[in-house]
Amino acid sequence: MSPRPLAIPVLLSVSAMLLCVGCGTAPRVGTNAARPTARTDGAAQFRIDLSLANDGSEDIPLERFDYAFTVEGLGVFEGRWAALGTIPPGRTIMMEIPASIPLPADLAERIDLDAPISWRLDGGVRYQAPGLLGRILFDVGVRRPTQSFSGSGTFTLERPAQPAAPEARTADPTAS
Repeated sequence: MSPRPLAIPVLLSVSAMLLCVGCGTAPRVGTNAARPTARTDGAAQFRIDLSLANDGSEDIPLERFDYAFTVEGLGVFEGRWAALGTIPPGRTIMMEIPASIPLPADLAERIDLDAPISWRLDGGVRYQAPGLLGRILFDVGVRRPTQSFSGSGTFTLERPAQPAAPEARTADPTAS
């Protein structure tokens, strides 16, 4: 019997197995909210709340987020954040990613600080495909799948605290 006929089914099996690496369940990513967390005269910091769900039957290890956070009238933050988490099978986890945007000196002229400000998030989360072959291909850099996500909403940007006015001192004529 010739070894050639046996090689074809083996080659087809290996090819099918490699193609199925992409057949695993990708995480579902939802953008829940974005909120300002700190503000100075020169910059605003934000936290973006994400929910990540795993509908599959195996853990989904996460590697990193790559994203662009746009705030109307302020600008765009492009960032990368290490996810360093795992989504257990059949579970949803919550994660936060940060953003920081410089504030222009003419902020009050650009946007109405009393009105809601629109924001948008576009990005992707890189994760490891399930199974032994998925881990091997991920570790050697051959297959690093990314699940895209986006979301939008509004928030109100806090006005910076005004410095307290120094108390007026009155002279006490009886003091020496």
